[in-house]
Amino acid sequence: MEFIMREKKNEKGGRGVAYCKHCKVEILDETKVCPFCQNRIKEDERKGEDSYPDIRMKRKAYRFVLNIFFFLAIIVCVAMLAINLFYYKGEFWSILPIGIVCYSWFAIRYCIFNNVNVGAKIMLQLILTQVLLVFIDWRVDGYTGWSVNFAFPALILIADGAILILMAANFMNWQSYLLYQIQLLLLSLWPLILYLKHWITKPIPTFIAIFISFVIFLGTMVFGNTKAKDELLRRFHI
Repeated sequence: MEFIMREKKNEKGGRGVAYCKHCKVEILDETKVCPFCQNRIKEDERKGEDSYPDIRMKRKAYRFVLNIFFFLAIIVCVAMLAINLFYYKGEFWSILPIGIVCYSWFAIRYCIFNNVNVGAKIMLQLILTQVLLVFIDWRVDGYTGWSVNFAFPALILIADGAILILMAANFMNWQSYLLYQIQLLLLSLWPLILYLKHWITKPIPTFIAIFISFVIFLGTMVFGNTKAKDELLRRFHI
């Protein structure tokens, strides 16, 4: 995501103003960070757009859409539970679609409408997806282990690839995604506990995911050099 500092003369002939390309607002103070999305802004000399639009209307629209999704989710869950109880034949099959509906709600609420960093959305989406897959594995197959043996390592590799793409797309500020690389590396280690508990019976995909995550992080530290080290010092207040 690119953010630029646009120069614009105010009515008093004074200083330039900061412009956030993502939020499309001009900030009239001396801040270097957008107060809405918390991302850094850079300097440019192109003319800005309207200053300080009323973001309350935007938030109201988002809240209205979320309320619609929430209302529909409740209706669908209640309807499926009612049908399951009415035609009950010894099994609560409605638990699976209700779980999928709940997953979809959380994905929409926190991963689409929340104004947070894309890296954070990827991490949350990874966790939610894994929980859903384990749930499906348990309800449909009686837990055969495919959700942790194969699905979770695949999700780790997909998240690694997504973070690398974000770093390449936002090359001028790539080091801001370093923390998510560390989180992915730590997250890829927890299946080792499951392996020791004999929940994971096919560890090779897990070991491959851990190795690739470590190689990506190590490569970032080596080739990132000073920027990577400075980011770690800043993040961990060392």
